[in-house]
Amino acid sequence: MSIISFGAGVNSTAMTILLVNRGWRGPILFADTGTEWPETYCYLDYFEREWLNPRGLAVTRLDGNYRAQVPGRDRRPLIEFCEHYRTTPMAGMRWCTQGWKTDVIDHWCEEHGETEQLLAIALEERHRQKGRICPLIEMQIDRRQCIKIVEGEGLQVPQKSTCYICPFQGVLRWRALYENHPDLYERAAHLEELSTMRRQKKTILMADGKYSLRWLEIMFRDQQALIDGDTMDSLEIYRPCICGL
Repeated sequence: MSIISFGAGVNSTAMTILLVNRGWRGPILFADTGTEWPETYCYLDYFEREWLNPRGLAVTRLDGNYRAQVPGRDRRPLIEFCEHYRTTPMAGMRWCTQGWKTDVIDHWCEEHGETEQLLAIALEERHRQKGRICPLIEMQIDRRQCIKIVEGEGLQVPQKSTCYICPFQGVLRWRALYENHPDLYERAAHLEELSTMRRQKKTILMADGKYSLRWLEIMFRDQQALIDGDTMDSLEIYRPCICGL
């Protein structure tokens, strides 16, 4: 039997809908880093309550209590681990993905004898996760179609699922965090400062390495453009989370 690797974002929600509507029944796993956006946790509850439960399905949440059972893995949420070691997730390395998502799901599958993991990689990202089972690619479904699939079930469309300290977030995502969750933005900015102090050099959470979160904070507060001719809104680029969910 196969399992769905579920991230509570657009792609994984659409993939789950398609598979369940075609008769698939099996485990749906959510690897909880403890550092997801609040909207992701909210949507997870919403989708489970409104769509999965009526069909006799539920999400298995692999949180810190389960993560502690995985050899060599930390019980703490990702943000607490980073604060303790004064480090940040980095775009060029996948240690956070490995420790808080991939290894956790792999361990669950080994325990339960599951051999296939279904990943929600959309058609435009077919260069990623080669060799893995990606139903959306097999069905030639891109992200726009995923949105239509979710809407077609009468459901709200989720925001992209990712940790709120993910370096692949674009400027608009950081701006949304600053405006909607100022406490989490402050925590991320402080983490970046802690990491800078430890390394004795400039450490940037953003993948492009252009702006520190404190500098962005000034721009957000003053509603300034970031570069010549560009507003903050025009800089948003869809950047897939390195977790692949």
